[in-house]
Amino acid sequence: MKTRSLTLFFILTLATIDVSGQQEVMDSILADTTLTGTSYSFCFADALTGEIIFSYDAERNLASASVMKLYPTSVALSLLGPCYYYTTTLLLSGDINTRRGILDGDVIIAGGGDPALGSPYFSDHYGDVVGNWVQAVKDAGIRRINGRVAAGNSIYDFNPAPPGWEWGDLGYYYGAGVYDININDNKFNIYLSSRSEGTPAVIDSVESFGLGISITNSLLSSGTDNRSELYVAPYSSSASLTGTVPADTTTLFRASIPDPPMALVRILDAALRSAGIVIKGDPESARLDPEEKKSVAIAVVNSPPLSEIVKVTNHESVNMYAEAIRKHLGYEILGEGTFRAGSSVIRHFLDSIGCEPYEAVMLDGSGLTSNNNISALMTVRLLVHMNNSKFADAFISSLPMGALSGTMKNYFLDELFQGRVVAKTGTISSAKSFAGYFTTNSGRKVAFTTFANGFTVPSRRITDNMEKIVREIIIKY
Repeated sequence: MKTRSLTLFFILTLATIDVSGQQEVMDSILADTTLTGTSYSFCFADALTGEIIFSYDAERNLASASVMKLYPTSVALSLLGPCYYYTTTLLLSGDINTRRGILDGDVIIAGGGDPALGSPYFSDHYGDVVGNWVQAVKDAGIRRINGRVAAGNSIYDFNPAPPGWEWGDLGYYYGAGVYDININDNKFNIYLSSRSEGTPAVIDSVESFGLGISITNSLLSSGTDNRSELYVAPYSSSASLTGTVPADTTTLFRASIPDPPMALVRILDAALRSAGIVIKGDPESARLDPEEKKSVAIAVVNSPPLSEIVKVTNHESVNMYAEAIRKHLGYEILGEGTFRAGSSVIRHFLDSIGCEPYEAVMLDGSGLTSNNNISALMTVRLLVHMNNSKFADAFISSLPMGALSGTMKNYFLDELFQGRVVAKTGTISSAKSFAGYFTTNSGRKVAFTTFANGFTVPSRRITDNMEKIVREIIIKY
């Protein structure tokens, strides 16, 4: 009896030690008057059992920033599978006179929603997409096209930007929209040189993916800070640059392509003409239905496996990929290619695994909007589920490792964390977050999520505090 009591004493003492360190850190965070007004939602759980190790206000809904990407990516891996791939098809639509090499019809690009088509992230996989298509047309014996190059009917709706995204974000690469046909991550570069103080800045060149876009440049050379704004509206044919850029320097603007299907149509049209193929009609944004005429596929481009696209999504925090995956979930599972349908699929999945998403506000799938509100507890429940699912390897390998890869390169740099922490990061104005896994000194795996909103100090202060709590659990759990 005495031995049993002593054992119980040690167990209780160990339990107290396990939580005391992180609670002390949490108390010091809350006592810091420079952080007054900051809201937190922290949750740490055993990744195998789901048992909560430590939490603070874990049920509070806060802006998640890019941690939101874990939701569409995990659900897509679970419902579509890591080996799922998208398909883009090039069609000859109409009658073909093989003897004379004339297509009495159109060349149609039929999109399948591939977010990574022609992406620099996957250059080895895709190669020269347009060049291969030109060769396919030539191999089919076509020397003249009496119609035009066009995009086929869309499998999605025509709303490329999620609700909650701000107008000022849409012109930049990180605000690129989602289309059934995407190209080059739906972005193009504008290269610009500034001159002496007070003089106009000059556009030197525009990347080919910006072909056909009229750019109004009102930029002035001034000072040493970049205070410019870039505006591009979806489906428009124009862009606007305003404000100032540093004098006597060069500036790169990474802009969103306003109409990627049309951009790819223009590029293919130009490439076919350069190859000596005569095209009667000019490129137009109007879509064509391949089923209205006899159509034959002459080239099929498959995407990398979904697991590879998810890995880039979470490693590099690509907003467009996350939103494309969300919309495609709606298309594949519900037969409706909309953001709303994709969100319905995600919510249903979360409900089915016990995440209780009823009070969560999930306006997008990438975290670009600050109006998302989710809790650390719900996110940890998702992480625990994924850790114990048959898709664990694909999901966990999609998360960057502290100090080594992706958006985690500058976090968890201390030697104690080396090789232990993988997580999705999140950063927007006055919001910072981590969500992922780490391994403790005892060999246990912990699923964790940390949200902080409303701070006015440098975000490094916030992440340092988050790392302190992780450190305590690594040492004592």
